[in-house]
Amino acid sequence: MIRLINCLRKRSELSDEEFRRFWMDGKFDELIHRVVQLTSVEQYGKNLTLRVDANDTFMRERGSGEPYDGILEYWWINAHELMEVYETPPARELMDEMLEYQRQFVDLSRSVIFFTECEMIGPML
Repeated sequence: MIRLINCLRKRSELSDEEFRRFWMDGKFDELIHRVVQLTSVEQYGKNLTLRVDANDTFMRERGSGEPYDGILEYWWINAHELMEVYETPPARELMDEMLEYQRQFVDLSRSVIFFTECEMIGPML
């Protein structure tokens, strides 16, 4: 499996609640769904970091930094055709729409996006 992982940090001037309003907005879900359809995604995830004491405990024990505020994941069995699709006018337009939407609540300079190769170890739920 090939995964595209997008780890997002909220804009510094936004509260957690404001970030979550954008994250949960139907417009964001609609954009994600369009990406899924256009690029033949096998599976995807929209992960919102929980604000729970356990996170603070793990960060303190490991000496780690703050978690990302949200993570988007897109999975493909074979991503060879992905870049061909990505270069098409409809895909470029959709990516521009996604970026424009995310700029409202995401600090792109402190967020990361990257591909991984995923070895499936256990059953998918």
